[in-house]
Amino acid sequence: MAMEQRRREYTVGELARASGVRVSLLHHYDRIGLLKPGAKAANGYRIYFEEQAVKLQEILFYRAAGMSLEEIATLFEQGVSLERLKAHRKKLVMDLASQAAMIAAIDHSIAHLKGSKSMKLEELYQPFSLQKQASYEKWLIDTYGADMALEIQEVRAHNRQQTEGAKPQGLERLRGIEAALVANYEEGMQPQAANLLGHQQWVGDMWGRECDRQAYGELAELYLSHPDFIARFESLSQGFSQWLYEAMKAWSTRLPK
Repeated sequence: MAMEQRRREYTVGELARASGVRVSLLHHYDRIGLLKPGAKAANGYRIYFEEQAVKLQEILFYRAAGMSLEEIATLFEQGVSLERLKAHRKKLVMDLASQAAMIAAIDHSIAHLKGSKSMKLEELYQPFSLQKQASYEKWLIDTYGADMALEIQEVRAHNRQQTEGAKPQGLERLRGIEAALVANYEEGMQPQAANLLGHQQWVGDMWGRECDRQAYGELAELYLSHPDFIARFESLSQGFSQWLYEAMKAWSTRLPK
């Protein structure tokens, strides 16, 4: 019988170095019961295992978000780690959306004071500036690999073939689609209940190919990964960016594999 693999152990010094915190801080977390070591050696030294290392990472996430140790301790008593992290992620996303919306409002005010006209929908969507387009494409390729680079090339070829008259028509169609989705959101519809067929078809038409299950889910990730898109959707309705992301992800799971 093969020997059972031994659990990875960390001394307090090793965990401190790996996480970038002071040993004294780990001692403090132990004293207040926030992060107890997994075991103690015969000589009294603290021993930590992977579950304590993961919990420390979670503590550092919450501290970075401005939560007090008392709040974190209360949070640990309320549920399992996965659910806490999901809730924390949602809070961070909402904070990001709020900040992006404020930045967009400030930029609009600066442009107004300078006498510049505000950005139009056409300027955000089609065409992107070369710098912004490169940023979005890099994110997609870094996230989804070399196959995504080929898909981007196909979209570029399709966009070059579009007539100038077709672009405004497509954007006018998008305005109607987004207006209906914003109405759904503001009426309190759950994102999982939203019908995004029109939006999915519009994306496919803009790309010049089918927007399938995987591609639509990936687009949702992009929408919630760049302040430009977040600010765009938050300008339609506060909180809409998160709702749209959840609606798109839910819709993508209903599409054929």
